[in-house]
Formats: sequence, structure tokens, C-alpha cells
Amino acid sequence: MAQFLIDSVIPIRLSCLSSSNWPIVVSLWYVYYNEKFYCATQNTSKIISYLKHSPKCGFEIAGDHFPYRGVRGYGNASILYDKGEEILRMLLEKYFKGKETSALYKLLLSEKHLQNEVAIEIVPVRTFEWNFKKRMSG
Repeated sequence: MAQFLIDSVIPIRLSCLSSSNWPIVVSLWYVYYNEKFYCATQNTSKIISYLKHSPKCGFEIAGDHFPYRGVRGYGNASILYDKGEEILRMLLEKYFKGKETSALYKLLLSEKHLQNEVAIEIVPVRTFEWNFKKRMSG
């Protein structure tokens, strides 16, 4: 499971409660490190206000192609105000290999963008994994 989470370059689907107590799901880039998930976003994004409202969250990392495989679970999220740039750089290394000259890459590392970047740390409480490779082969 850990190697799947480290190697996958698909986003994490993160669910939480909105400030009006309705469930919402967002997709974010993530890195899996020390048995925790880390994401980065702007401190003004809705997901940050939602996680401040309630740190309990659900998550799923799963592809949309055969053979179906993934990890889902739930946990508690924390906002790390001093780790935004560090986590963003890890995310760019994972998701932007070979695209370091793109306009988006440069924008994400601009001084203006970085001054508002924060990290989200998700500590899993429970995880479930599935792999249908054997069932779907042949």
C-alpha cells in the first residue's frame, strides 16, 4: 500500500464538511510521507476554511483504469502554516517532472504565490485498500 501511495501521480480526493455542514470533495495533489498525506494550497482556499471548521476528513487515492486499485480511509487534518513552500516543492517534484519550464510551474513558485501557501497534513485514523488485478486479469 505504501509504495502505491508514493508512486501514484493521481490526486487525492479529500472529503470534509463545508462551513454549512454539507459534505464536499476536492481533488488535490499529495505526497505520502511518514505514514501521512500532505497537500499544499493557498491559505484563502475554501478547503482551508472547511478543515478549520472540522478537521475530520475522508480520502481516496484510486485510478480510473483497469485494474482497479486504491486506498481510502478517514483521518484528521491540520493546517501547517510554515510548511507550504516545502510541501509545494515536493508536489512539484512529483507531478511536474520534465515540465519545470512551464508557466504554471513558474507561477506556483513565484514569491507572490508562495507567501500565501500552506500545507495540509492528514493523519489517517483508518485506511482500506483494494486491488482487483487478479480478479480482472484474463
